[in-house]
Amino acid sequence: MERREVESAERFLREHAPERAPEAQGWFAWQYVDNPDGFDVRVCRDKDSIAGISGFIPCRLDIDGVVRTGAFSTNTQVAPPYRRQGLGQALHETRLRDYDWALSSGQSAANRRLYEQLGFVVSGDYRRVFVQTTRPRFRFRAQTLREWRSWLFWRFGAQRHAHADHAVRVEVEPHAPPDDPTLYGSRFDGSAVGPRWDRRHVVWRYERHPYFTYRFASVFEGEERLGFGVVRETRTATVLVDLYGRLATRPLVLRGIAERFRGLISGVFVGASLDRMFRKEGWLTFRAGGQLMGKSNDPSLHRQLSEREWCFFAGDSDSDR
Repeated sequence: MERREVESAERFLREHAPERAPEAQGWFAWQYVDNPDGFDVRVCRDKDSIAGISGFIPCRLDIDGVVRTGAFSTNTQVAPPYRRQGLGQALHETRLRDYDWALSSGQSAANRRLYEQLGFVVSGDYRRVFVQTTRPRFRFRAQTLREWRSWLFWRFGAQRHAHADHAVRVEVEPHAPPDDPTLYGSRFDGSAVGPRWDRRHVVWRYERHPYFTYRFASVFEGEERLGFGVVRETRTATVLVDLYGRLATRPLVLRGIAERFRGLISGVFVGASLDRMFRKEGWLTFRAGGQLMGKSNDPSLHRQLSEREWCFFAGDSDSDR
């Protein structure tokens, strides 16, 4: 699809899938056109009419020092007269011709079955990370027990041993920190596969978000910026959407964020090494529902989907759209 056709594609989604088309002005251009890794929306046409559409979110992936390409598919929709004719599958298969991996967050059991029928495999489970740094209130809801468990562990377990010899401070800003390879370099350990993002991606995905307000919590030791978290504050909690900084200083970044944003902090991620990092620092983790799924037409790359560890934060994928 060409850029001049953005308005017709947005109208198609509002007509056939209004629940997938946010009302915020400019969301379609933000989601697809402005991506530093490329603009890619695929359409099926019947003469001058759109019969089906799928918006791709391209990304670059680090694997053993080699940069590969992947793409999430979002807002795949076929107009009612054209359904059950294979258009949806054809739209998905176009990704496999042009990218090393086709990726999906597979948010529901129904989606997972659909993707498995197309040959996709599970690369990791989405997990929720959770820390309660102040004493919870007594409320009759299922999450209360988790809040108390988290607070007790934080208060009497993790915090007692937490980097007592390091004094950090936190500065919260409306703009992404300056470009710095120590911040925007490799975010995961050497064996993990994850997105290769720089400051351009962070500005696009968070600073210019059309309907959420994100802030950037930088953690300093002295004058050194150790890293930063992308956060969104809500009425009941602080959402940790993304995390940047060297692996060695990541624990201090988590400590600074937990001390700055008192109360409940939560987020969603994929990856065993991230899970170990959060748990070591006193943050609880548990299944969030949904899986990261993928497929490649290259047999060796397809095996990597199940043989390697894949790491994503929610903001890296399509799950915050």
